[in-house]
Amino acid sequence: MSKPTIAVLMSTYNGEDYLAQQIESIQKQSYEDWRLFIRDDGSSDDTVKIIEEYQKKDRRIQLINQEHIKNIGVVRSFFELLENVDADFYMFSDQDDYWLPDKIKVTLEEMLKYNFDLPNCVYTNLQIVDKNLNGEERLLKRNWQSFTNVLFTNNVYGCTMMINNSLKGMVNFKQIDYQRIYMHDWWLALIAAEFGNLRFIEKATILYRQHGGNQVGATNKSISALLKRAFNHERDRKAMRRSVNFAVEFLKEYGNKKPLKDEGYIKRYGKLNKNSSFFNNLRLVMSLPPKSIYSLKEVFYAFILVIYHKDYLTNLQ
Repeated sequence: MSKPTIAVLMSTYNGEDYLAQQIESIQKQSYEDWRLFIRDDGSSDDTVKIIEEYQKKDRRIQLINQEHIKNIGVVRSFFELLENVDADFYMFSDQDDYWLPDKIKVTLEEMLKYNFDLPNCVYTNLQIVDKNLNGEERLLKRNWQSFTNVLFTNNVYGCTMMINNSLKGMVNFKQIDYQRIYMHDWWLALIAAEFGNLRFIEKATILYRQHGGNQVGATNKSISALLKRAFNHERDRKAMRRSVNFAVEFLKEYGNKKPLKDEGYIKRYGKLNKNSSFFNNLRLVMSLPPKSIYSLKEVFYAFILVIYHKDYLTNLQ
């Protein structure tokens, strides 16, 4: 392959505070054969004006919906970008982080090790920083790449990932039930894990900014937060509903199309929207327990699935 082209896909929404820094960090990449495609999701601040200024100065930057700014939600926005842009590989950018200079280069070098005919996804670690980019802690202390583990706990952050055209080609943009797809990165990671390669790079490639306006940020894992979760199950019920929704949608999209490495999990969890009950779910967790690298978490997830079995029949939250 000649020098690959990289499409960087960014969805913006009221991001005027940090957007310029993020765009400039992309401009400073050591790998220069990239294009930045931005879709604004209905900003009411100066986000669009900032994008237009950078677009005038750098031909590699393009606002794709300049004439029809409309709010459709973050998942639809990223998938609209992915559907309508062509490149050799694709990366996703948040509007408020800061890319380290070798981010594209490091990720691409890993991506090129794998068979292009398979749906591949490479992702990296993140360095947690405050709004002024101060901080040295890495976000991902442990990681996992199996479909079953990712189904129940996603550790693939879209702002670090690169995917290939084979993975893009497996996304049925017109058929996806967006009520069941919580985040684009989670969906893409599941496809790669089941049908291709999902690979992790320990090195942090972005400064992952934490501030009051984050749409999706780092999880609070303090002892007090964990104790609160032990007595208040609402957050974990919501997380499990999301996992079940992913399984339901995955079964609909791919259940009859390809051999499945994790057929049992996909078909059993993918039918919980129709047959979830106390005894059905009890049998399910005994034969195919929710997966985690932490055994206590598996037990707690099983508890959630059985006790709150009615959650999965009608609720799409």
